[in-house]
Amino acid sequence: SSGINAEYGGGDISTYSITELLGQSDDGRVVFTLGEIKGKEGPAVVLFEVNSINEEKVREFLSPKSELKLKLQNDIFYVFHLNPPAWTNSLKTTVIHPATEKIINKFTQKPCYLVEESPEIYNTVTRPYILDHLTDMQWVDNLLSGKSEADRVILRKHDPTQGYVLTADLKWDMSSTENLYCLAIVEDKELYSIRDLNQSHLPMLRELRDSCLDAIKEKFKVPKSLLRVYFHYQPAYYRLHIHFAHMRYAVGAPVIGKSVSLLDVMQNIGLDNDYYKKATLCYYIKDGHALSETLDKHGLIVRD
Repeated sequence: SSGINAEYGGGDISTYSITELLGQSDDGRVVFTLGEIKGKEGPAVVLFEVNSINEEKVREFLSPKSELKLKLQNDIFYVFHLNPPAWTNSLKTTVIHPATEKIINKFTQKPCYLVEESPEIYNTVTRPYILDHLTDMQWVDNLLSGKSEADRVILRKHDPTQGYVLTADLKWDMSSTENLYCLAIVEDKELYSIRDLNQSHLPMLRELRDSCLDAIKEKFKVPKSLLRVYFHYQPAYYRLHIHFAHMRYAVGAPVIGKSVSLLDVMQNIGLDNDYYKKATLCYYIKDGHALSETLDKHGLIVRD
């Protein structure tokens, strides 16, 4: 479109046409869409996200450049319709192309079911599933090697067993600290999830936690007391990673059946080396997820 640099990878996002609205985030700030880009093969998933409001934008909202129309008045309460300057209405737009079935499913709103995963279920069903789904991790390897997203990397420690990269998650625009959301991804390819952790990993976890918290405080002035630090189980991908999210960031809020505090994990394996080999872990899985289909075949999802 005129005045917009919308080209990427040989395509033009301004030619994107939506074929399906997949859903939206719980806080309503992000809309997930499926569609096609003219001249590009395969489907695309495009996310439209409302950017955070900062002090600079608020001042522009109330400037003569804005249009205000009174809609309702009741005693001391006034409701206006506000049309602010165009630049304050910008949307963060994330393009995923070509979008795989896994990506499309990730952003499609579907029912979720609770799974009680015993050690036996993990060893006979989940772990074989994980080992069969390790081929679509190129983007992780690119990030760890520095081939991509280098400008979003906050801290890097290279070591095949102790190394990790702390990077700003793509959900965060790296401007509003109240929306801070970072990921620390470990280099050890044998660590898929918290199920693989034991006491031998405690030094790495402590060093990672402390170094990442210090780096975030130094770069973004956010103290550790304002950060949530946790794992997801099941994780979105099977390379061990830890989430660092600001307390006020709604998308980063821990969810029962999904989030596990880093401190809890460290305490659990500190008390029992084989804690995560023995524990039954409960989590929610989305209908249509490849793991959900695998669990379903073994009669492990109760639908009614």
